[in-house]
Amino acid sequence: MSTWYNTSFRKLFFDFHSPGTTEGLAAAFDAERWIARMQAANATAVSVFTKCGYGYSFYQKGHIRYKHPHLPEGMDMLGEQIEALHKRGMRAIGYYHTFASEPIAAAHPDWIECDAEGKPRGINICMLSPLLSDWMLPHIEEIVTLYDVDAMFFDGTYAHSVCTCPACQARFAQASGGLAISKDKTDPNWGRYLAWKIEALKEVRQAVCDVIHKHRPDMPVSFNYAYTPRMPEVVPPGIGSLMADIFPEDQVFNGSYFSAYWATQGVPFDIMNSAFLQWWGDWGCKPAIAMQQEVATAIAHGGLTWIGYQMTQAYDVPQAAIDEMGKTLAFVKEREPALAGATPVPHVAVLHSTSSQYAADEQGFWLDEKTLRGAHRLLTESMIPYHIAHEQHVLEHLPEYRAVIVPDQKYLSAQMVDALTAWVKAGGVLIATARTGTLDDQLQPSGKFALENLLGVRYEGCYDQTHAYIEITDPHLKPGTLDMPHLVEAPFVFAAPVADDVRTLAKLRRIYLRSDGKLLLRWSPVGEDSGYPAITLRRVGKGWAVYIAGEVFHAYQVKNQWNLKHIVANLLRLTIPDPLVSVDAPAWLEVVLMRQTADRAPHASQRDRLLVHLVNQHGDRAVDGNNYCLEQIVPVRDVVVRVRTPGRPNGVTLEPDGAVPQWSYANGVVTVQVPEVAIHRIVALD
Repeated sequence: MSTWYNTSFRKLFFDFHSPGTTEGLAAAFDAERWIARMQAANATAVSVFTKCGYGYSFYQKGHIRYKHPHLPEGMDMLGEQIEALHKRGMRAIGYYHTFASEPIAAAHPDWIECDAEGKPRGINICMLSPLLSDWMLPHIEEIVTLYDVDAMFFDGTYAHSVCTCPACQARFAQASGGLAISKDKTDPNWGRYLAWKIEALKEVRQAVCDVIHKHRPDMPVSFNYAYTPRMPEVVPPGIGSLMADIFPEDQVFNGSYFSAYWATQGVPFDIMNSAFLQWWGDWGCKPAIAMQQEVATAIAHGGLTWIGYQMTQAYDVPQAAIDEMGKTLAFVKEREPALAGATPVPHVAVLHSTSSQYAADEQGFWLDEKTLRGAHRLLTESMIPYHIAHEQHVLEHLPEYRAVIVPDQKYLSAQMVDALTAWVKAGGVLIATARTGTLDDQLQPSGKFALENLLGVRYEGCYDQTHAYIEITDPHLKPGTLDMPHLVEAPFVFAAPVADDVRTLAKLRRIYLRSDGKLLLRWSPVGEDSGYPAITLRRVGKGWAVYIAGEVFHAYQVKNQWNLKHIVANLLRLTIPDPLVSVDAPAWLEVVLMRQTADRAPHASQRDRLLVHLVNQHGDRAVDGNNYCLEQIVPVRDVVVRVRTPGRPNGVTLEPDGAVPQWSYANGVVTVQVPEVAIHRIVALD
């Protein structure tokens, strides 16, 4: 697979979705002038459209495509852009919209998606129909053989809803022995239909990769939103990069969240933040400072930058908007010497199992991510470096991690249970929560914990209320919290200690109920002691096994119960007294650990470096429910970074400018004084 994409840090993307009724199409198109503007904006790669969201293409070669009816006579936008890009040493990334087409819907109504009631979904086309083999794959093959695109990016190709088109009905019936397609989750065969459709779309993506790599074996191929936390599939060979245009409500958080997961996948990944104030097509523009803060969260984790915007029908973008994007890419360019060749440093892992999408209480095409997002918020705001990882990565890299958090992962394989047990005995720290490990191999309730022998607690059922209280009894967990029981709105489990060495760190308190069995108000105040622990700790060999009876990460995400953040952070400090890095700051910073080795570094003279990325996520925020858009950064000053190293470093610098800070080394710890973090600062230990 091509390696140029690994360092494609500065890319720009421009939508050009154009309905067939669009007049004045491409009136301002001038490939040479357009690409010159892209180069001036610091881009090294730019999108080129091969098929838009209305099903039209904007080129001349071939015969399978539907050429836009208002494309000027003889104009080949695709070919001219590719030529102009390559002339300047820049890359062309082909965009292909897979799931909608005006002309295909008109010509092949039997290829249109149908909802659960059989009603056609407008111009949405079903990739499980003959569309794939009869039109889409030949179309893609024609593009990559007739045009010298450097990569292909496909929008869609993931399972997202029920489709009852004739092809889906026939294919599912054949695969299931005659079953009808389930309309919703109430159908007893819903799980079977869900699994079938998810697997069918995997096959679609593989078919796309295969037809491209038959002719262009080194071409990077990506699929928007595939392999994301909402659909945690193992990335197959042939996927050249991962990509998502992250949701706009807070692209700082979303970019950080996606990056924490994709950094463990071993594949280049793009976080596409948009320059829009709202979402695709509003034609406003954020200030550069907002976009710089957004891209910082991705590049800190080793990700790539790809900023998106929307063109007018004439094929133009205001120069002021391009200038702001250019300032953002200049911000990235300045940091590239500390980005190229850097790899993540394992410390804490949060397990996000691929089986989750089949084992969830409410099975759906996409997972409910509240628990995982809560874990990300909690750890990031506690300045604890960590990664999200699926079970394959955890099993392969478990010895490299100091701690593994398993947040309400209901199914654990016997292999995972054995691996975690041996790893804890060797010195690892495990934190499991709520119903973790309570499903059997058929994903049915087992009535017990798969980790009972390790945790030292026995599953005795679930609390039947929507919330409960955690009352801390161990002083190690109290710093930063209020001295009171803490309401946690989340499922709780009754877990009885069955080993003599289990320590109870917090009690599980029930809630008060009225005489009619109802809550006092919307919630109820603290009630009687349940007799069960809320948090337990057990020493196992050289390591620690922690159990939290409630799903605290979900509760933190949905209710902002800030005490939970400190409780979990205190647990990690208790069980990992010598972390790789710790940060003292007057406000939280995202902390990311990366390592840059001489054999992977961009400059031959560069030695091995440990990099501590500090990303300031503070700033002014909208208060009226509109999407996050920063105008002024609030710098974080007087930051102290402590890094555990095997020896005294040769030097310490603050990147990207190379300033030398005050630092000292004692007892295996480097202490660095960082005067200020505006948006992004890197502590580099040589």
